[in-house]
Amino acid sequence: MLIDWFTVIAQIINFLILVFLLWRFLYKPITKTMQERQNRIEIRWQEAEVKQQEAEQEAESYRQQQREFNQQRSQMMADAKAEAEQEYKQLVQQARHDVEQIQAGWRDAIQREQEAFLENLRQRLQEQTYAITRRAWADLADANLEHQIIDVFIQRLQLLSNSQIQTLKTQSASEIIVRSSFEIPQNQRQKIINVLQEKQVTNNKDIFFRISPDLLCGVELQSENYQIAWSLDNYLQDFTEQLQMVLKNAQKSPTTTNSH
Repeated sequence: MLIDWFTVIAQIINFLILVFLLWRFLYKPITKTMQERQNRIEIRWQEAEVKQQEAEQEAESYRQQQREFNQQRSQMMADAKAEAEQEYKQLVQQARHDVEQIQAGWRDAIQREQEAFLENLRQRLQEQTYAITRRAWADLADANLEHQIIDVFIQRLQLLSNSQIQTLKTQSASEIIVRSSFEIPQNQRQKIINVLQEKQVTNNKDIFFRISPDLLCGVELQSENYQIAWSLDNYLQDFTEQLQMVLKNAQKSPTTTNSH
C-alpha cells in the first residue's frame, strides 16, 4: 500500500490550522470568558463574604443590643420593684406613725381627762374634808382645849434648838407677834413671854398678842420672816397631803396599766 505523503502532510497542515483556529477563536475566548466569569464569581464571593461578615457583625451588634436591652430592662424592673417596695415600706411606716400618733393623742386625751377628773376629785375631797374637819374642831373647841393648846405651844417654844433660836433672833425685827384663834389668858401670855426671855429672843423687841380667827385652834409666833406655829391646821395639812398622795397614786395606776 502506497502512502500519499502529500495528502498526509496536507491533512497535518489542515489539522494544525484547525487546532490554531480552534485555539485562537474558540478555546482562548472560552478560557478568557471562563476566567472572567471565575473572577466575577470570586469577586461576588468575596463581596458575599464581606456582606456575610457585615451581616454577622450586625447580627452580633443586634444580639449585643438585645442583651444590653434585656439587662437594662431587668435593671429597670429591679429598680422599679425596689422603689415600689421602698415606697410601700414608707407608706406602711407613715400609716403606722399616723396610727401611733392618733393612739397617742387618744391616750393623752384620756389621760388628761383622768388627770382632770382626779384633780377635781382630789380638790373637792380636800376642800370638803378640810371644811368638815374645821367645823368639827370649831364645834368641839372649849376653854380647856384652848388651855391645852397653849401649853403644847409653850412646850414647843421650850424645845427650840439653838439653830432655831439663832434664826428667830436674826429674822426678828423690832417686834414679835403671837397670833391665836382665841383670847390667851394673861397668865399664859406671861408664860410665853418668860420662855422667850429665857431663850433670849425678846431682847429689845416688843411682844404683841393678837386674835386671828383664820387660825384653827392654834397659836403662831411670827417675826418678820420666820414663824413658829402649832394648830389643828398642821394636822389637816398633813392629812390633805396624804390624801393628795393617795389620789396621785390612784391616778398613776391606770396609766401604768395602759402602758403594759
